[in-house]
Amino acid sequence: MKKNSIMKGYPKKEEHFSFAPDLIAQANVKGLAIPYEFHSHQQFEVYVLQEGKGQYLINNQIVELHPGMVILLDGTELHKVQVTGNEKEYVRSHIHFDPKWLEDLIAGSNSSYLLDYFKAFHHRIFTFDKQEDLNEVISLIEKLSHITQSEQSGVDEADGRITLLYLLMKVYRSEKSDVMKDSFAKTDKAIMAEEIASYVQQHFNQKMTIKGIAQALNLSESYVSHLFKEVTGYTVMEYLMNYRLIQAKAYMGLAPLESTIKECALECGFESDAHFNRFFKKRTGMTPKQYKKKIITERE
Repeated sequence: MKKNSIMKGYPKKEEHFSFAPDLIAQANVKGLAIPYEFHSHQQFEVYVLQEGKGQYLINNQIVELHPGMVILLDGTELHKVQVTGNEKEYVRSHIHFDPKWLEDLIAGSNSSYLLDYFKAFHHRIFTFDKQEDLNEVISLIEKLSHITQSEQSGVDEADGRITLLYLLMKVYRSEKSDVMKDSFAKTDKAIMAEEIASYVQQHFNQKMTIKGIAQALNLSESYVSHLFKEVTGYTVMEYLMNYRLIQAKAYMGLAPLESTIKECALECGFESDAHFNRFFKKRTGMTPKQYKKKIITERE
């Protein structure tokens, strides 16, 4: 493993989720240090809400958060937490990890299903039925958090991998047996916001306006704007641009090597390659050309 591949906490503002290192672990985090935007990352994520209230926005779904809730997430999905209660009462623990970091250990223990679980479902949401199971998962995240604060010796790396594997096993077994699937009723506003998000996703590569969305859904423009902002914390256009960005990253990762940046921009709904370049650089810290070069290098 390369030196300092385990990150101590989240990336700094100028660093970006898409290129975060092998392991990020934070336990018992209170409040929001910075307001996170809709984002995606290559790492898998385990999120646990311990206290407070909020909403977890995943693609076009809005999940009401309650204490004890666990979310397993393929980080490539567009997502964001929105705190709806008192920010000071919001407490959570979470990890991000690169599945490649576990490949050798996974292969040796015949437990590839633990990673396939994330890939197959993209995200799973449930609440622990037994408090002791929840406490054990939080304790394991605490241990991983302590490991990321160490000097990162070979022993620390091994301990981190084994602890993470055990945590995934614990969550997998619990989700299969003694948990309650999330069945909290969604508000009418949340349901409508999901319909708006779904429409945006279905037509993201087309020219889109609030007026057009409102007409398509038989709603007023002001209602669409105010409701989506109220529920998600973002405007419809902000959501649209973030979704286009995610699709552009996916396009560059899957498209033939000879495909151009301009083709990607137009395919993903950007008005021009110049606009795409500016927006991409602002949001990721690199140009689309630099990002594509990195993707090609990783393919080889």
